[in-house]
Amino acid sequence: MRYSTYQSIYEPVRSEVVETNIRNFKKVFAKGNVPTWVLKLIIVSLIILVGCSTVLTVFAGNENDLLPGGKMAVSQGDTLWSISLDHKPETMDTRVYIEAIKKVNQLHSTSIQVGQVLILPQFTD
Repeated sequence: MRYSTYQSIYEPVRSEVVETNIRNFKKVFAKGNVPTWVLKLIIVSLIILVGCSTVLTVFAGNENDLLPGGKMAVSQGDTLWSISLDHKPETMDTRVYIEAIKKVNQLHSTSIQVGQVLILPQFTD
């Protein structure tokens, strides 16, 4: 049997305190002390935040703009990530360029071998 000398610096939370906090939280919402416009504002803000982040990710690079590019041989220590950082367009997300490399070279995983020749995709502006 193992024994631990660990001792928390925090006092344990009593279940009565948790139950009281939950009851108080329910009372605030039951009384309607939170205006509905505040809840609507929070929901709309979250929708806008999620929507904008999705749109930015989609427009980071488009596979339809894909053109055949140059070729390169994989050297010792190369990864798709390092190759992408060196050859991707400046404004493109690295993950998008990695997926383009995989698509052009018909790779099913991110594994590459030393000496393997990869076609580097180019994108139109």
